[in-house]
Amino acid sequence: MQIISHGQSDQGKVRHQNEDAFFIDRRHQVFAVADGLGGLPGGADASNRIVELLALTMSRVNSVEERVDLGELTIGIHQIIMKEGQEAHPFTGSGSTLTLGQIVGKQLLIAHVGDSAAYLLREGELEKLTIDHTLEQEWIKRMGEDERHRMPPEYPHTLTRCVGQEAELRVDQTRIGLKPGDRLLFCSDGLNKVLDEDELVEHLEVGEDPKPICQSLIDAANENHGPDNITLIVVLIGQD
Repeated sequence: MQIISHGQSDQGKVRHQNEDAFFIDRRHQVFAVADGLGGLPGGADASNRIVELLALTMSRVNSVEERVDLGELTIGIHQIIMKEGQEAHPFTGSGSTLTLGQIVGKQLLIAHVGDSAAYLLREGELEKLTIDHTLEQEWIKRMGEDERHRMPPEYPHTLTRCVGQEAELRVDQTRIGLKPGDRLLFCSDGLNKVLDEDELVEHLEVGEDPKPICQSLIDAANENHGPDNITLIVVLIGQD
């Protein structure tokens, strides 16, 4: 399959620094978005360190067709981030989300921790491929959607899992088949918690170049006050 991708990051309108990072390895078709935890020191360091570790790992993978165990890779990165974070910030450590994908053949493999996200747009229908690891999701699972109005306001932004914090990290893993015409979106919550799914589809469907798609999505998020850093990767799947 022909694969075209582009990634972009923006500070947004409110934050004083950008604690997001993204990674693209087109040789091995690996894509990742990491959102450093703003409530902890070294959030930007954690997300950028994740990208460094991904780049180092992929530089050691010789075969273009070689499949990487994304779960093991995420756990290994987590252990390094946790060790380095505790050394730099003994009382708090540091942390980051990580949504990591690799296209192998006609399949997309995903490893995911936190509240960044991956989406598939197929024939006009948008499917979220990841579940947010937040107190909000725990509340809805336990109480039901009808009780959302009673949820404490901090729950949507409070992570239950992230890279760099838990001694034993559980990583969500999934795989899906891909078809020509599919469009993938990897993003930090500065995008998908600002734009609803209809707005995401509206921008993702326009054109055959992922670069202007990324820019239009960032512009739309910033027009909605840009309350957080905005980071995304758009991947277009073409014919063989």
